[in-house]
Amino acid sequence: MGVVLRKLYVWAVILMVLIAGCARGNAEPVVRVGTNPSFAPASYKNDKRELTGFEHDAFEEIGKRMGRKVEWVEIGSLDNLFGSLDAGKIDTIAFQISINEARKKNYIFSDVYGYNKIYLMVREDFKYDTLDDLQGYAVEIEPTHSFYPILMEYNNALPKERQIKVIPSGAGSLFDAIEQGKADAGPITDVAFKARLEKKPYKLKIAGHPVVLEKNAYPFSKNADPELIRAVNDAIASMLQDGTLKRISEQYYKVDVTRPE
Repeated sequence: MGVVLRKLYVWAVILMVLIAGCARGNAEPVVRVGTNPSFAPASYKNDKRELTGFEHDAFEEIGKRMGRKVEWVEIGSLDNLFGSLDAGKIDTIAFQISINEARKKNYIFSDVYGYNKIYLMVREDFKYDTLDDLQGYAVEIEPTHSFYPILMEYNNALPKERQIKVIPSGAGSLFDAIEQGKADAGPITDVAFKARLEKKPYKLKIAGHPVVLEKNAYPFSKNADPELIRAVNDAIASMLQDGTLKRISEQYYKVDVTRPE
C-alpha cells in the first residue's frame, strides 16, 4: 500500500509540474512601457486618475496587434525615463520621444509614428520673434530635449554676457514657471500649448517660427529583442495604413500629427 501511495504522489507531482509549465507557456507576453503622465494630451491622468492620452491609447493598440500585454510604468521625468530604459526596468518609452543624433548612438528607434512642431512659449507681453530676442533671458529646458543642442550651439557663438540662460526643468509646470517669471521661455508643441490653454487660461503665447520639427519614435536599448522591435514596427505600419493612429491623434490633439505637414 505504501508503494502505491508513493507512486500516486510521484505522478501527482509530475502532473502539477506539467500544468505549471503549460500555464507559463500560455501566459501572455508583456512589454513594459515607461511614460510620464503629466503632459496632456500626450500622457496624463483623467478625472478618475487613470492613465490616458495619445501615447497610452496608441501603445495599447500596438500591444493588441503584437499580442502582448502592455505594462505601464509611470516615471517622473524624461531623464529618469531614459535611466530606467538603460537599467532594463522598461522596454521602451511612450512620451513623444524624438529622434536625434545623440540618442541614435545609444538606442535603437522604432519607425516614426508622429511629428511635433516645437515652438518657444513666452509671456504675452514678451517680444519674441527669433532667438536673438532671448539673449540674456532664461529658457527652461531639459538637457535631453531635442531643442537643447540647438540652443547650446547658438550660445556657443555668443559672448558669455549675451548668452541665453539655461534653467533645467523642474518638477512643476513649464506654463506656471514662465507665467510666474521663473523662466522667460520654454519649448512646447503647438498642439500641447492649445490643449493646455483649453483647460486653464494662461497669459502666454507661442511666437516666431518652429525651432524644431521632431520625429517621434519608440526608443529601445541596443540589446533589445529584434523581434519585439519588428513587431512594434509592423503594428505602427498597419495603424498608419488603416488610419487608427490618425484617429487617435485627432481624438487627443484635434489634428493629425502622424504626418509632417
